[in-house]
Amino acid sequence: MSALLRYILLSLACVFASGTLQAADTKEYTLQKDDTLKMVVFQEPELATEAQIGKSGYVSFPLIGNVKVIDKSLKQAEDEIKALYEKDYLVNANVNLSIHGYAEKWVIVGGDVRRPGTIPFPEEGALDLRGAVAQAGGQLETANVSRIIVRSKSGAINTYSLKSSGSRILKHGDSVTVPRLTLKKSTVTISGNVNRPGIVEYPKEGKLDIITAIAQAGGFDRIAYKNAVTVHRNQRQTLVDLRAIQEGKAKMYFLEAGDLIVVRESRF
Repeated sequence: MSALLRYILLSLACVFASGTLQAADTKEYTLQKDDTLKMVVFQEPELATEAQIGKSGYVSFPLIGNVKVIDKSLKQAEDEIKALYEKDYLVNANVNLSIHGYAEKWVIVGGDVRRPGTIPFPEEGALDLRGAVAQAGGQLETANVSRIIVRSKSGAINTYSLKSSGSRILKHGDSVTVPRLTLKKSTVTISGNVNRPGIVEYPKEGKLDIITAIAQAGGFDRIAYKNAVTVHRNQRQTLVDLRAIQEGKAKMYFLEAGDLIVVRESRF
C-alpha cells in the first residue's frame, strides 16, 4: 500500500470517527426548555414533527400526543417515542429525533473585568469559570481572582479561585462577580439581577444607602425581585425589602464597606 493511500484511508477514518463521536455526544445531551426538536419516522412522512420544548417540558407528537422530554437525553426521548408508536400504531418504528436548535443559555459576568455583561454559552458546549472571565475581556489588574463570587439562579452563593477552580462548569443563569483586592476597604459588590453587576465605590466620607448603590449598578433588570434583596455582611445575611423602602413603609438601609448585595430573580 502506498504512503499516499495510507494517508487517505487514515484521514477518512478520523473523519468518520469524529462524526461518530459527535453523534454520540448529541445523543447524550440533556434536553432543556426552549430546545427545538425535529422528528422523522422512516416511511411515515405524515408523522414528521418540529417543535420547541415549552415551559411544561412536553412536546406534542402526532397520534401519541404529549410526551415529556425535558431533562432526558436525546436517546432516552427517542426510545420513549419509539415505544409509544410501537405500542398502538407502528411495527418496528424507525424514529429519528434530532436537535434542530438549542435554547439560548448565558451567564452574567461583572466586577473587575474589562467587558462586563452577558456571556453566551457555546452551542453544544460547556462554559467554565475561566472561559467566562476570558470572554468578559479578562480580569483587571486590581481584580481579586482568588475570591470570585458565583451565584446560581436558585440563589446559592459560592466563592472560587480562578487559579484552582477555573475549570468549574457554570450553569445557565449564573452570575459571576470578580471583586477588587481593596473590597473590604472601600467598595461594595452587587451581584445578580441588576444591569451592571460588580463593584460600587464606597464614599470616603458620608454614607451609602442600598437604593443609591443599586442605581450605580444600573438599577434592577426587568426580572429582578425587589421585595427581598439580600445583604451579606460578616457571615450574616439580612433581607431588605426595597419596595417597602421606596414606598416609605420601611426605613432606609445603609451599607458598609465590604458588603455583598445579591438581587435575585423574581419567581413570578
